[in-house]
Amino acid sequence: MSEAGDRHSELGEDDRAILEFERENWGAQVNKESAVRERFSLSLARYYQRVYTICGSAEALAYDAVLVRNIREAARARETLTRPETESGH
Repeated sequence: MSEAGDRHSELGEDDRAILEFERENWGAQVNKESAVRERFSLSLARYYQRVYTICGSAEALAYDAVLVRNIREAARARETLTRPETESGH
């Protein structure tokens, strides 16, 4: 069990705080931007950049695998929606 504890300690305090905030506010959009600015002094765009970077780490996956997988899936879905369609060659 100490190995898992070591992995958690590799995830920085700020990174854990961001993951905890995202868990508490998963999917919430009302006033999320102001809450992010107040708590982390980040714009919403920069916050999500940090979230996605954090979720790319093995430490974050070890810390909360379900949350990290949900965030990764949501990011992939958003990317699919915003990616321009390729021409089909017609």
